[in-house]
Parts: sequence; structure tokens; C-alpha cells
Amino acid sequence: MKKSKNIENVNKLKSMIKSFGAITALFIGIWLLFTGSGVGHSYMVTENTRVASKMVTVKTADKNRKKKTSYNASLTKSIDSKEIWRAKQYPVNPVGRMSIPVVNIHNPLFEGYGDHNQNLSFGVVSSVAGRRLGSPNTNVCYAGHYMGNYGAAILDNLHYVKPGDVIYLTDMHRIYAYKANSIAFDIKPNQVEVENNQRGKSLVTLITCSDFDINKYGYGKHRTVVQGELIGSVPATKTNLVKTELTDKDNQPSMSKAKKQKRVYNPVTKKVVYIRKAAQPKVTQNITYTQILTTVVILYFVILIGRFAYIWFK
Repeated sequence: MKKSKNIENVNKLKSMIKSFGAITALFIGIWLLFTGSGVGHSYMVTENTRVASKMVTVKTADKNRKKKTSYNASLTKSIDSKEIWRAKQYPVNPVGRMSIPVVNIHNPLFEGYGDHNQNLSFGVVSSVAGRRLGSPNTNVCYAGHYMGNYGAAILDNLHYVKPGDVIYLTDMHRIYAYKANSIAFDIKPNQVEVENNQRGKSLVTLITCSDFDINKYGYGKHRTVVQGELIGSVPATKTNLVKTELTDKDNQPSMSKAKKQKRVYNPVTKKVVYIRKAAQPKVTQNITYTQILTTVVILYFVILIGRFAYIWFK
């Protein structure tokens, strides 16, 4: 009787080992499919921006501005798993942050594409050297990837911007507010004149791909370009950074809360102003890579423990 019981227990252990291997292989396969997909790339890059944003302080931003970088756009590559992991092998040096609260855009800022062209995998980069925020007769230009509108990655929501929306950028010393005055979706990659300075104006130009509508604009064939003009600046105090959503992304107000606000205080203009209803984000734009990973790990252990319990007590 005892021998029979031992044999039964051995068989149960063998079944449990087989179940462990099968369930583990299944979840590894699912995770590889996820990280190899456009959805996975979007969430991986969003996690990169979150981590990079945590690095930004006044001291680190000033130090990082002196780092070696590249402005050779021809060396940049499309985002895929290989490029994301390659970029993660090199240190990144954020020099500030940007936000467009009404369309749920929050990114760290970088000088150029990086010494190993890694910066586009972590945020928004200045595409023209030597231009400083808030400078007169200067058009500061920033570029970022369009990741597919699965989450609020990089500049995915740029095409939701409308004239009058406020774009905030900070070098961690001051916050500069630019009011969007023009939006175009059909700019060709060789139309670099959008980056030209304009006499008498302090501008910002944001550039990404118009892949949100490939039927109309093709894939990688056109650029979405938003241009705004400086309306003021204030010191980058903790209070002002919070009000302009230029703090760490983890501390940003939820979009559901933002949509309930009928008016907001603009610390730059020092006025309470009514704003248009926030752009409607997809539900997935409020989900993070960490939340997805945590959910998968929990699900894995629930299924594994449930299977073990079934085998042992049946």
C-alpha cells in the first residue's frame, strides 16, 4: 500500500514537472510574441521614457548638455526589438522634459540623437544643434518616433494637437510655454525648411511620422509637424513643474481627471483659462509596460499553482 502511494506521488511529481515546462514554454512564447510586436515595442519604449525621465535633475541636465552626441539623422533606425535592446546598451543623457497635457504627451528631452544614436528609443531629441529654448529669432526643433498609437508613446498623439494648445518644455532651470499655431500632416522628409529660424519669432517645431493614417499618408512617407510660438516662461520650481505636467510621468494626473477639468491655471500667463476637452485617448494609453509585465507574471503563477493543485489533489 505504501509502495503504491509512493509510485502515485512520483507520477504526480512527473506530471507537475511536465506541466511546469509546458506552461513556462507557453508564457515565454507569448512574451516573445508581445515584445516582437508593434504593441510590445510601443510599451517598451514608453517604459524607456519613464526611466529616462526619472534621471532628470538640474544637475544632471546641466552635465548631460556637455556630453558628446550626433545630429546625423541618416544614421537613425526604425524601432524594433533589436534596436530597442541595442539602444539600451548605452547610457542616455536627458537634458529636460516636455509635455502637451491636453493630448497626454510627456517625454524626456535629449540633445541630438546620442553618441550611439540611442536617444530616439528613450524620448524626443533636438534635431538641430546649438539652439536654446526661449531664444529670440530661434526655432528649436525636436523629433520623435511614432510608435503606432497603442499607448501614449513618444509623439504618438501629436496629430491630436490643435491650434491654441500649449506645449511646455523645460531645461530644468525655466519652463517655456509655446502656443501651437500650425499643424501639418503631409510634410515630406526632405522639406527641412520647417526647421528654419524665423526673424522676430521664438518657435518650437515638433516632428514625427504621419503613420496614424497610412492609407492617406503612407508608411514613413510624410511627417506630422506642429509649430508653436513662445508665449512666456517661468522658473522651473517644483510647483510650476507639477502644474505643467513636467515632473516624473508617474506623478502625472490621470487623463480621466484631466477630462473633467473645465479650466486650468497656466503659470506662464498667470491666468485661469478654459481649455478644450482633452483628446480622447485609447484605454491602452493609461496602461504601462510594468503593469502588463506584472499581470503576466501573476497570471503565470496563478495558472501554475492551480495546475499543481489539480494534479496533487485530484
